[in-house]
Amino acid sequence: DEVKTPRENEACGNFEDFDREYIDGKTFDTQEVAYELYNQYALFNGFGTRKHNAHKIKATVAIFRRQFVCNKQGFKNLNDKRLIRNEKRRRYLRTGCEVMMQCGSVDKFQDEHNHPLTTTPSKVVKHRSHSKYHRTNVCKSLVSDLNNEGLKPSQITRGFECDEAQ
Repeated sequence: DEVKTPRENEACGNFEDFDREYIDGKTFDTQEVAYELYNQYALFNGFGTRKHNAHKIKATVAIFRRQFVCNKQGFKNLNDKRLIRNEKRRRYLRTGCEVMMQCGSVDKFQDEHNHPLTTTPSKVVKHRSHSKYHRTNVCKSLVSDLNNEGLKPSQITRGFECDEAQ
């Protein structure tokens, strides 16, 4: 039973049949395939994702189970020692949302959010998990090099946006 991502299988591209019954019990060849599928599901439904817990086999250090969660899952740790310093912090967006997919094979899939979803397609693609630049090592090294040359993050981002438009 080969699982294809929506990019490979146009019939799944609309995600109308993509619900708990479809996903529960699925097995994936790799965690990357599972994450890609979950991320596409999230894009269609208006939320961002992130990788959460990873359970490893101690002897081989291989990951055998992974959780993918809504980007608003959890709460800020109020006992964090870094909070004492007076630094400008990012806006706090977490709401404790419990949406998640746990896989080795998908043995747990929760799809009820506790926050409003992004409904505008132009805003959905702004979730970090849907950015095509945040994952590649080549991109990370390019951003680091540009930063070392003195470019500001906003200038680097504008450079990527111009590249996407072409």
